[in-house]
Amino acid sequence: MSFILKKVESTDLYPLRNKVLRNNKGFKFCKFDGDDSVDTIHFAVIKNESIIGGVSLIKNNTNDIKSLKNIQLRGMAVYKNYQKNKIGSLLLKKVDSHCIKNNIDCIWMNARLEALGFYLKNGFTKTKKSFNIEGIGKHYLLYKKLNEKGY
Repeated sequence: MSFILKKVESTDLYPLRNKVLRNNKGFKFCKFDGDDSVDTIHFAVIKNESIIGGVSLIKNNTNDIKSLKNIQLRGMAVYKNYQKNKIGSLLLKKVDSHCIKNNIDCIWMNARLEALGFYLKNGFTKTKKSFNIEGIGKHYLLYKKLNEKGY
């Protein structure tokens, strides 16, 4: 398969977020705090001029991660019929590259239980912190150190 990976606007990811992450509840549930910040970046994987996967990086600190400069990975999603085709791994490689280039110490996220194995295989570490989001499911706080300053 031939894919294009590029920066996009947050609103370009709303259909993907709505379908994969929000159970078709509507676009009003697809906007994240920080989506429109100048420090936020959104990446999409495109096939045949259609977005098939995407992720957002939002400058958002958490007290659970002790690092000098960290960033939150949010809204990682790939349409079901494209999962298991390395789309998610491609996005994460782009995220790592972007973060290293921009001197980010640590990437953190709240990952769904069903995606936990994927993130662990891609270098993330699970913390003991977990919580449930009603209608969506159990989540775990994960992080990935990019240098020794992170976590």
